[in-house]
Amino acid sequence: MAVDKISGVLSLDAGSAVCAVPPTERVAMHDEPVRWIHLIATFFTLLLFSWLGIILSRQSDGVATIWFTNGLLFAVLIKRPRNTWIYYFVAGFLADTLADVAYGDPVGLAIGVSVANSVEVILSSLLLTRWFGSPFQLTKRVPLLGFLGVAVVGATAVTSALGASWTMLFVNAGPWWMLFRTWYLGDVLGMAIIAPLVFILQRPGFFSMLAGQQLPRTLLLLMVPAIATALVFSHSKDPLIFFIFPALLLVVFRLGFPGTVLAVFVIALISIWFTVTGHGPLMLITGTNLLHKIVIEQIFLAVALFTFFPVAALLEERKALELSLQKSELRYRELANADALTGLANRRAFDERLEEEWNRAVQQSQSLALLLIDVDLFKSYNDIYGHVGGDECLRCIAKVIANTLQEKADIAARFGGEEFAVILPNTRLDKALEVAESVRQAVAGMKVPHSGNQLGIQTISVGVAAGVPDKSAPLISLLTASDHALYRAKYLGRNRVESTVAAMPRTEMSTAD
Repeated sequence: MAVDKISGVLSLDAGSAVCAVPPTERVAMHDEPVRWIHLIATFFTLLLFSWLGIILSRQSDGVATIWFTNGLLFAVLIKRPRNTWIYYFVAGFLADTLADVAYGDPVGLAIGVSVANSVEVILSSLLLTRWFGSPFQLTKRVPLLGFLGVAVVGATAVTSALGASWTMLFVNAGPWWMLFRTWYLGDVLGMAIIAPLVFILQRPGFFSMLAGQQLPRTLLLLMVPAIATALVFSHSKDPLIFFIFPALLLVVFRLGFPGTVLAVFVIALISIWFTVTGHGPLMLITGTNLLHKIVIEQIFLAVALFTFFPVAALLEERKALELSLQKSELRYRELANADALTGLANRRAFDERLEEEWNRAVQQSQSLALLLIDVDLFKSYNDIYGHVGGDECLRCIAKVIANTLQEKADIAARFGGEEFAVILPNTRLDKALEVAESVRQAVAGMKVPHSGNQLGIQTISVGVAAGVPDKSAPLISLLTASDHALYRAKYLGRNRVESTVAAMPRTEMSTAD
């Protein structure tokens, strides 16, 4: 069904155009050729962020404070068809390997570490799309909790265990559990922060919050947690880290899930930079090295995202539900005001709208016109062609009436049985007569066969009344005048337009010749 631009209610004939996605399109959603430019761009992006991750780990006593590439590759994969995944897996593996080798790691170590990273992405992608469908919807509450459990907690643990074990074969990096812990927390942050960030960047509506009038508001709200984090982490004398959470909560409620992801990303960058350079409240922890402080920093960020991401997703889900309810309410209102047979406004909607237009015409001293339309000899038509044929005839006439109207404010309705009505706001009698004659000619022009009519086709008769109503005039006067005009048209032989005078003080209606 669709909303008719003239009647303002549901058009039944449009409903047949709504159909399911053709089978060929369904196949295309899961099977399409590789976009090589996109794949190459992804490879170089992964290579760059692998390099940045290695540099960051070298600046923080060998600890990968946050590992970018696994989350980045996962977010790209879940938006792509499965038949292309193998190419992106290979691209991610090569990017990680080349970055490690270029930085000086042995080839064997680089390959083993890259395999471990690939396992994280492969497990996350396969399990989440299998359990929650494809494409994976990261911003919905249940899939998000699945993402946090499977990808952020589970797959990263497997990768960290594999990576730590493989690294121990080449490098004496201390106790296995310590290497696992530092690797794990870096992977957790990378998957939990970068994957949602890249995911929302690919979402069609994301950049609307950065466009036009929304941009200043968005930037102002994002500056609040950024400034709070900078102030907290530039201050090393007092543990004021709790001041960040109210600022982040503001973003959660104002910018939703996309804004929350951006805010957590900004907080992570600022707090990590201050921590690895020896500033911030974590420096108050005495008797420990930088590695321990970085681990606490990672735990802080993990708590922040595990706390606020589900809240933001829940709010977004609630907002989507509210919009859905509003659309459903609008649809049911339209259905309640629609005539089931013709799709025009029904009698109740007509009465409400006529009263509204009457009051508006009184207040603004504007002319209001009303057309009453009767399908000529319709009982005879039903007797000859049956009620099914009669219903189809009424639908055709209703469509012609709606299509003939020019102004969006005009309202066409089924008045009852084989009668229709048209309200023409701010319309004088001469213009209303032109509209009525256009409708009459359009119906006759369809040449619907009617052997019971002396013309051999189906015709209509139209009664017209128009004028500027007075406050003392009753609304029924306009209906009565139109009805008298319709009776006159039928009395004079049908298939014609007539008008009559309504009892409307101060402003009387003209009478058609």
